Amino acid sequence: VQYFGYISMVIIKLTGGLGSQMSQYAYAKALATRGYEVKIDPSQLKFYKLHDFELFRYNIDLKLSTKKENDRFQKSNFITNILNNCFTDHIVKRILNKARINTYTSQVIKEKNHLFNKAFMEVNEDSYIIGDFKSERYFKDIRNILLEQFTIKNKPSNYLREMELKIIRSNNSCFIHVRRGDFARNKKVFKVHGVCGADYYQSAAEYMHSHVKDVEFFVFSNDLDWCKQNLNIENSTFMENKDRRSPHEDIRLMSLCQHSIIDHSAFCWWGAWLNQNEDKIVVAPTRWFSNEQFQKESEDIYCEHWVKK
Repeated sequence: VQYFGYISMVIIKLTGGLGSQMSQYAYAKALATRGYEVKIDPSQLKFYKLHDFELFRYNIDLKLSTKKENDRFQKSNFITNILNNCFTDHIVKRILNKARINTYTSQVIKEKNHLFNKAFMEVNEDSYIIGDFKSERYFKDIRNILLEQFTIKNKPSNYLREMELKIIRSNNSCFIHVRRGDFARNKKVFKVHGVCGADYYQSAAEYMHSHVKDVEFFVFSNDLDWCKQNLNIENSTFMENKDRRSPHEDIRLMSLCQHSIIDHSAFCWWGAWLNQNEDKIVVAPTRWFSNEQFQKESEDIYCEHWVKK
């Protein structure tokens, strides 16, 4: 549909690290398969200190929105809010129609919490959407498409080749992901997420030992020194790379493991979700957020049959 020279479309804002970007893209792709004209907006990522636009490393096919397309929604939302504060809804419609401005049909929509919201599957065809979309319920129906698109398109590094072979040759592999870094050192981030302690990983490893014979663990972390000092888990390989770590390669390696012990980050969530072992066991922390309100909204983040510890 075209409004005053503009083609109506849905734009999804990208925020956060690679795991968050994958969730937002997965939701966007699900909308595209439902017939929407969808683009993704990575423009805000240039202001992040920790994260860049990482999705380009995958075989994705949604286009990036332009500055002009993004600005239309921002200006539209700004003008409409001003008019709504000054006039009644009926008068606002008359003003916009007389001015021949299509700001009323365009809208900026924000996800209010982390629970699955069916309303996001039937949105206005001219919308700018902001959210995390952490639940697989937004995109579970297109799993096969995402398995194809979240494949690495560039030449693999020597580290990736070497560790792929090691994991594949292990019949009963299980990855352990330990996110600390910003989760542990940044006070604002810590108040929201917190960190999983050694007790959680020990309990999860014991559970895995009791259900998987001769399990071999592969430990991924942005703080391997802490892991070596605090995790006393037998038959473990610490995933160390002499070169710069590549997030997309780590997700690839995690997805190759037969089973998963994840923490409360979107990054390792995708490592577990992309695992194609039909008999996989995924252990996740019972507490996903340290923030009490967010924790109340966390139930849809877990996938069916995941084990909480």
